[in-house]
Amino acid sequence: MKSAERQNKIALAKTLFLQGMTSKDIAEKLSVSLNTISKWSVQQAWNSERAARNITRPMLVQKMLADLDKKISTGEWSPDAVCKAARAIEALDKQSNIVTVIEVFTAFTQWMTLRMKYDPELTSDFVKKVNFYHDKYINEKLSSTAIEN
Repeated sequence: MKSAERQNKIALAKTLFLQGMTSKDIAEKLSVSLNTISKWSVQQAWNSERAARNITRPMLVQKMLADLDKKISTGEWSPDAVCKAARAIEALDKQSNIVTVIEVFTAFTQWMTLRMKYDPELTSDFVKKVNFYHDKYINEKLSSTAIEN
């Protein structure tokens, strides 16, 4: 496989993976082995990115509130611990973070993909290029966050 063809397959495989397609289906669609898809996925941490794209901040807050309610109901947590958890949930609910960025980038990509059907200026190559820069931005932000912590 030529380098350009390989890079195109990797980009398409990643896009399909992030949209929820199984590795097996991607391998069949792109005529590559399941091991190849698995290797690409591990090398580029697709699972982490898909998880980040699939959990929204409101969902996380909702899960934390449900867990907090359960711990309050069972008496597992002291009032002080409940107050600390409530403050953490409130901060998370207001905080703009990488999850927000990913949510916006995902929505924008979906919008461009739908618009490609009737907008001749939007091509799949252009959308791939935009996604490339989205990924670069996210990776740089994740790297700088890791350094700061």
